[in-house]
Amino acid sequence: MRTLVIGDIHGCLAALKTLWRQVDPQLDDRLIFLGDYIDRGPDSKGVIDFLIEVKKTYAKAIFLMGNHEEKLCLATHGGSELAIWLSNWGGQATLQSYTTDNPNDIPAAHWEFLRATRPYYETSSHIFVHANLSANIPLSLQLPYTLLHKKFGQPKPHISGKTMICGHTAIADHKPINLGHAICIDTDPGRGGWLTCLHVETGQYYQANMNGESRASQLARPS
Repeated sequence: MRTLVIGDIHGCLAALKTLWRQVDPQLDDRLIFLGDYIDRGPDSKGVIDFLIEVKKTYAKAIFLMGNHEEKLCLATHGGSELAIWLSNWGGQATLQSYTTDNPNDIPAAHWEFLRATRPYYETSSHIFVHANLSANIPLSLQLPYTLLHKKFGQPKPHISGKTMICGHTAIADHKPINLGHAICIDTDPGRGGWLTCLHVETGQYYQANMNGESRASQLARPS
């Protein structure tokens, strides 16, 4: 069994499909998706359709919530929340993929999937979260803002002693950051970068982009 962690997808279905073929997940693999499935890229609807099928097929698949999913949920209230999502978060591309101008028209099955996403996932050695952790606060007491919005920066080791793996903070050179106690794998596929999948047990990572290109490498030594 492999533990495979996939970073921010941001509507980039073509990159996700290329990465999927490259990684070739098996039914006994543990698959962890770090959130931000939507916005920016051209096919958020297609990404959610794909992930719903993954959820049906892979019993060990885990789906976390990202801040973009949170903003979509808020946008259903209309008014300023909708305007902010459309203008600042890439929401227009998401609605175009659903051929609507109203987030409330998104299919019920997609809302069911999005609302079932988790704030974090924990194993005996790792904590998986969309954005970040506060180092001296137990996992169960972390603030939603920290889990969904806090940038990576230079996080200190968490009091649990476990390694944090996150996305959210786009990495300029499109290569994962490894601090030893914290790893960020948001390599910005929605803005010309690469989608990343990390094999946790080996440190090998796989990447694909919207041009159908793929590559693989090993995590750099902790900096």
